[in-house]
Amino acid sequence: MWGEEPRETYMRVHRIELPTPFPVGSVNAYLLAGDPLTLVDTGPKTPEAQRVLAAGIASAGFRIEDIRRILLTHGHVDHSGNAAWLAQRTGAVVYLHAADRGKVGGRRWVASHVKTFFTQAGVPEGFFKSFMDQIQSVDQYLDPLPRPAPLEDGEYLPLGGERMRALHTPGHSAGHVCFYHEEGVLIAGDLLLETVSPNPIVEFVSDGKRTPTLPQYLQSLRRILLLNCETAYPGHGDRMENPSARARELIAHHEQRKETIASLIRRTPKTLAMISEELYPQVGDVDRMLALSEVIGHLDLLAEEKRLTVTRKKGVLFYKIK
Repeated sequence: MWGEEPRETYMRVHRIELPTPFPVGSVNAYLLAGDPLTLVDTGPKTPEAQRVLAAGIASAGFRIEDIRRILLTHGHVDHSGNAAWLAQRTGAVVYLHAADRGKVGGRRWVASHVKTFFTQAGVPEGFFKSFMDQIQSVDQYLDPLPRPAPLEDGEYLPLGGERMRALHTPGHSAGHVCFYHEEGVLIAGDLLLETVSPNPIVEFVSDGKRTPTLPQYLQSLRRILLLNCETAYPGHGDRMENPSARARELIAHHEQRKETIASLIRRTPKTLAMISEELYPQVGDVDRMLALSEVIGHLDLLAEEKRLTVTRKKGVLFYKIK
């Protein structure tokens, strides 16, 4: 379940694989040996995750109480739910990008924004209540963290005689941050995953306007390409060699998916719900928001290329290629 990674990397990185109650499966926390002793991501607030985390820290030669700094890659519950519990137990300062403060405070979405999005998507009316019930059920896996310390893009973080740099990489989450060590090591969070494409989940700003998350995500991948990283430690799964190759694969995947969606609306205008049902006919209610997020992201790419027309009928949006 845990173990120290090989020492050819310059940071002493201990991966601790934590169980979660979510379909995504286990999530990684990383203990960075140095001054201050640092934990990147915390897992959800469950007794099992807390037990495994304590055992993993002990296997690296430390105690939970030794942690002095907690860095969160983003505010999704599987990565951050246990942060408040750890901060209370250790006195460690928790750092998070400001754009994800609402998530760790227990407020992922404003209900009225979600309802408008579903209405415009042409989703059946009853799904809204079902979805919001699902969101509320996740609250049991986090204690609200009202005042995390801010993480700024480009900020340098000391670690013994070395230092890392925080890189704001939005897309999967508005406040997603990676941590880059100058010797080519990237703690990647959910920006880069080996076996799946991280979902650019729908986000809204305070006035309800939707953020184009997939274009942001692709820009974040291109930013990482410029670093020419040798090794990446992802939020889920094993250590990744040649992360630049994986970033290129993900960019190509989304380019292909964009053209697939374009072919579905080349002749007939369709709603977001209709397109997502064609692409993902077996998707259940739990994953419907992920499917909608995936499709709307590619429609955003088509809109950026000025290839998309949008019409409105009784509050529902229909999309078609010009």
